[in-house]
Amino acid sequence: MTLSAPLANFYFMGQSIVPDNAAATVKNLQTNGTPYLIGAVLLFTTYVMDVIVAWALYWYLRPGQRALALLVAWARLVYTALAFIGLWASMSAYDLAIGGLTSDVLRTTVLQTEIMVQLSAAKTMESIALCFFGIHLWFLSVLIWRSTHVPGWLAIVVALAGSSYVILFLAKYFTPSLDLGWVLLLALGELVFMIWLLVLGWRKRKP
Repeated sequence: MTLSAPLANFYFMGQSIVPDNAAATVKNLQTNGTPYLIGAVLLFTTYVMDVIVAWALYWYLRPGQRALALLVAWARLVYTALAFIGLWASMSAYDLAIGGLTSDVLRTTVLQTEIMVQLSAAKTMESIALCFFGIHLWFLSVLIWRSTHVPGWLAIVVALAGSSYVILFLAKYFTPSLDLGWVLLLALGELVFMIWLLVLGWRKRKP
């Protein structure tokens, strides 16, 4: 998941989408849509794994706090559902680009506009989903803090990771001219938690 999502968004799908150039974007999708499809498959795989992670974290962190663990799991499933809606919009744009019948019915300018609208909707839904993912990480940090078999400092780094997603979402609409790229460094807290789970978390610990 750590590799598949960035590769999908910034490499494969990024090859096809040309910002502020609808004609070039549509041409890329029509002449060589393979990278775009590879990116879509990687995103689909990532979201399916998110469902598995939701179940795994619930199972791992539920001792003594079943209700809170269930809330965290459902929050991640809501994020996944929103992400799938964004992926649906992305595939709708691709279908419009390659659909022969649709292309015959719609004039070129109208078709290009509709495709860019779908891509914009996909990006917006992706932003909303990531914001909700940040809220999910806040819930997860509380769950970790209250856990008896996970170090409390991990709750802090996970909470900071959640804050990064929420801050970037809000900044996009309230302070679009402000450069907050450095906030992405806080998202590494999620990676720290993942590494701890892989190295130490699999060991059985008494609550």
